[in-house]
Amino acid sequence: MTRLLQALLLSCSLCTYTFASEQKAVTQLRISYLNHPSVLSFALPIVKSAYLRAGIDAEFIELPAHRLLQEIDAGHTDGDVIHAQEIFTPFSNIMKVGPPLTRVEYLLLCAPDVPCDNSVLISSPETIVATDQSKRVITSQYPSARNRNFYPLNFLGKLPELLNTHRFNYAIYIVSSEWPLPESLQHLQMHPLFSSEAYHILHKRFAKLAPVIGKAIEEELEKRNSQANQITKE
Repeated sequence: MTRLLQALLLSCSLCTYTFASEQKAVTQLRISYLNHPSVLSFALPIVKSAYLRAGIDAEFIELPAHRLLQEIDAGHTDGDVIHAQEIFTPFSNIMKVGPPLTRVEYLLLCAPDVPCDNSVLISSPETIVATDQSKRVITSQYPSARNRNFYPLNFLGKLPELLNTHRFNYAIYIVSSEWPLPESLQHLQMHPLFSSEAYHILHKRFAKLAPVIGKAIEEELEKRNSQANQITKE
């Protein structure tokens, strides 16, 4: 019995030592993020706090939309703050971590005086503004849209300018309850396309760290919800 107990204690110690060693070996994770109001005001603070809670050092670096996932998949960066599931699923080296940070909705934005429905993706000859990733998701969900013309936009801050100056009549945009449509775009028509869940993501080589980070994200979300409920009661 004593030998069995000693063996169990030794096994637990080895597991703890192994995880601690792996955590120590990762001196600093490089986590990218997109310069988007939703990321900066909501997702980035939560993920940063989660890494502090988990005791894992991380550097957060801004990257353009068209490079984020390729950089992680190639192992040049270690993860990204938040991405919709349909966008990162095709990349074999990328895994989701923890619970979803939010639920997102893909919208077709339309100028005030043009048709605004699914027919735009099917038969309209007009060009649609979209990031490379949004285009890939839309053409996957709507195969007929593969024949449409897309104008690549990887700096979302330019979107209001492109639509408000009438250079284009259509664009794809992502919103959620945490980040509604910016005021500069609220005069446009909005046609919902589909919804998805968005997660923090990491390269799969960090699979053993993922449960710790995921748990910390869950706790940060619970803390945020608790604070929001408290404010509501007040």
